[in-house]
Amino acid sequence: MTVSENATTGVKLCRITCSVHQRLSPRVIDRLREIGIRSVLVENGRTVRQRRYRRRSGVRRRTVRLEDSPVELFRFSVAPEHAQPIIRSLIEAAEMDVPGRGAVFAQAVTEYVEPGPVLVDSTHLGTWPADLPMLSDLALITCVLSTAGGGENLARLALELGTGVPIVTLGTGTGMRDRLGLLRITVPPAKELVHLLVPALDAEGVIRQLVEEGKLNRPGRGFVYSAAVQSGVLDTRLQIGPQEHAASIEQVVAAIDELKVGTAWRRRFPGLDQSAGFRLSRNHSEIVFVCSEERSGVFVDAAMQAGARGATTMRVRRLRKDDSSLGDAARERCIITVPSPVRDSVVNRILEAHNGDRDGLDCLETLPAPVAYTFLRAPGRSRP
Repeated sequence: MTVSENATTGVKLCRITCSVHQRLSPRVIDRLREIGIRSVLVENGRTVRQRRYRRRSGVRRRTVRLEDSPVELFRFSVAPEHAQPIIRSLIEAAEMDVPGRGAVFAQAVTEYVEPGPVLVDSTHLGTWPADLPMLSDLALITCVLSTAGGGENLARLALELGTGVPIVTLGTGTGMRDRLGLLRITVPPAKELVHLLVPALDAEGVIRQLVEEGKLNRPGRGFVYSAAVQSGVLDTRLQIGPQEHAASIEQVVAAIDELKVGTAWRRRFPGLDQSAGFRLSRNHSEIVFVCSEERSGVFVDAAMQAGARGATTMRVRRLRKDDSSLGDAARERCIITVPSPVRDSVVNRILEAHNGDRDGLDCLETLPAPVAYTFLRAPGRSRP
């Protein structure tokens, strides 16, 4: 793809992310084909829920364990005016208005690589109901963990907080680790990413809980940040198993969300302790690019020359819609978080590398990350 003529300012788009169980993926793919979405990125992951078991002794006490389910995440970007109708169509296709069926949401992004034409079939969009329940006061928390089993621990904490169903994916750390020489053996390359879609009012409180419980305020444990979500549907089915009442707590919460037209009523962290031993960073940006397999290193190196500290790379596959069928191609999706003042210089360096690479970028997107945290050693502080 070529660099957009508006490379300095980019093009405003909406990135749509849809997460569903693997058995529902054919429904989503068929609906995207009907709509006319030209290119979709698919990533494998898993959701974590609490499984309740009733004891055979007849005692009402229950045993609760964590249970994983395979999911697929579909990501693509469209013009802002098409985002809401497409989200509603996906909700209808996978029945995501029922708790436990999945989640879908839209984020406002800036695209710096010229996007291909997205020919949305408006005749299909007009056939789906416009009154499906959607929320607008949401935030997406992404936690990148370097420790084995860290994703499971944070998923358990998220379920205990009742914020939403966590999605865990896998990635590889690149960039800074490669510059450590022999010391890089102390920092594992494999990463676990925990994604949480939560009410925006609780995002900072949840991040503080994740930092404390996940011990992210220690060297080499990982980092966490949040990004705004324009609209979407939460997966609120935190528990599966025997049900004792006419309606589950998830159904009650979903009904109140619909009545209140938002999630502000269930704010969990009204007062935050600002003296918790660490300080959250403000005014960051998330930079995401997608490229051919084994080509991300060129663009990560360019980003680090402009001030980025590293990147996390995920393996995804691209579904393309041709005249008659969908094709499959391996891709790498990289995420980088940087302070907003250096965002433009990082983007420009990546674009320069893209112009000199015939196997260049499929996309290059940025969006604000208002709150972030990673451990940084104080300047001049020596090791004990």
